[in-house]
Amino acid sequence: MILLAIPVFGQDQKKKMQSTVINILGANVYEQPTFGSKTLTKLVVGELITIEKQIPSNERFQIGPGFSIPGNWIKPESIDGYIFSSDLTDKEVDTGLNKFGQHLINLRGKLLSTETEEKQTETPMGNFPKYFEFKYYENGNYTYIEWDGCFDHIYEYKNLSVNEVYHQMVSDYSKLINENEISVPSFFEKVDNNVKFEGVGATQDLTIECKENGISVVSSYDCT
Repeated sequence: MILLAIPVFGQDQKKKMQSTVINILGANVYEQPTFGSKTLTKLVVGELITIEKQIPSNERFQIGPGFSIPGNWIKPESIDGYIFSSDLTDKEVDTGLNKFGQHLINLRGKLLSTETEEKQTETPMGNFPKYFEFKYYENGNYTYIEWDGCFDHIYEYKNLSVNEVYHQMVSDYSKLINENEISVPSFFEKVDNNVKFEGVGATQDLTIECKENGISVVSSYDCT
């Protein structure tokens, strides 16, 4: 996997505000600042734009019943049209391609440390090992659990907004079908603070949990 770091300078008032496209399917450019407007073109993931102006909006990017993402309309410099900000980030983001040629994003930040642990788990059939791996990033943690032919994946994010968590999940759980087609998780239902998705392939119970303290947890499991 090749990742390219793209710096963002949104906090420096001496420099113009910039954002990066994080939607791996691309960010639609609309003729007018509304979803009901004509789509003019699409910006590819990783593209860096300079913001000419922001237009406050009450519109939301609809993912599914009960789950949508708020945002504002962005007029980029040198581009005729408008982009909804849910497809963008002002954070530093790594983008690149995996070995299959699929676009990826990484908003987790730098990997700070990794730990592994093995515990003996008692069952009616005897004691069996349960394997844990923990990865600690600038913007969250990842826990991998291997047990009895099944694998749990838990991502806990502490510095990402809802749109950033959503697009990171889509990037992590999508699959390239062919050169022109990618299969992404589809919305299933929202129950309280849990947003559930239909996973791709063997992925099951794919969920985004939005906690009150600003923590978001993405979890899933798969079995062989």
